[in-house]
Amino acid sequence: MKGTIKDLLKVPGVHGYVLAGPKGIQIKLPSKHRLAGAKDRFKAAYDDLVRARRRPGSTVEVLWDELVLTIFINGSASLMVVSGVSVNQALVRMTGKLVMANISKELSS
Repeated sequence: MKGTIKDLLKVPGVHGYVLAGPKGIQIKLPSKHRLAGAKDRFKAAYDDLVRARRRPGSTVEVLWDELVLTIFINGSASLMVVSGVSVNQALVRMTGKLVMANISKELSS
């Protein structure tokens, strides 16, 4: 497994993802998804998490009604994975960490 966005989207139960950084935010969700138009909510979550100094780790999981938002933070960039509650969270975490490693490697070069 290379840890690409395509690998992440192949995980059964993953709906889409959000890439957020200091310069902007990119949302990739199905158009009829209930969070597809929630750019302000994702930006607010990104701002709150990046500013938090006492965050225990680089992965945060938020449980909404029937969704799990897994957030991977690395420096000033973050990857938010939107998935269902029945998704294999261990696989999402492992793949998400690989994707964040690749993103941070691209940002540093």
